[in-house]
Amino acid sequence: MHYRLLTTDDTAVLARIHNEAFHNFFLTDLGPFFLKTYYQAVIISTRSIAVCCVNDSNEVIAFATGCELSKGYNRRIVLNNFLGFSLQFIRLIFTKPGAVIRLLKNFEKNANPIDDGNYAELLSIAVLPEYKRLSIGKSMLEVFEREAQQRGCISITLTTDFYNNDSVIEFYKKRGYCIFYDFYAYPHRRMYKMIKKIL
Repeated sequence: MHYRLLTTDDTAVLARIHNEAFHNFFLTDLGPFFLKTYYQAVIISTRSIAVCCVNDSNEVIAFATGCELSKGYNRRIVLNNFLGFSLQFIRLIFTKPGAVIRLLKNFEKNANPIDDGNYAELLSIAVLPEYKRLSIGKSMLEVFEREAQQRGCISITLTTDFYNNDSVIEFYKKRGYCIFYDFYAYPHRRMYKMIKKIL
């Protein structure tokens, strides 16, 4: 196995891995076309950090995506890929109108006055289920952090569920992340924002 930066050729496989790794998650429920649009926008953004792990057959089996600067990141990728996202929003208006409201309500996650958004952020990390328990998730996190360091980032944040999530929270705590604050995402999902200094 080895690690590399993601390319636009990886878009479809990222959507598939996301779908397999994140059952019952909001973005998964938006469907593969939305996921492809989203991950393509992430990969082509110069402010994104997008890395993956490939197996001996050169197949992507895990990935981590995020950004150098959290503040305004979602807005930038939508505006820079306006046509693609517009088509997805139109589709969702007719198929899942409540999802559009939820997307807009959760557009920015800076839900605390002490949060200025001036940090890198890990937005998604996923491993194919058949490769779980091989420490690939840990390695992906380390690769993401190294890439952020090389770009001069000082700290990294991530969000994770508050309830029924002890093993994930412990995973991040063991790797140096501490709780920054907790908040509610729309409509009533309580979340932790965690942070780690990397420089």
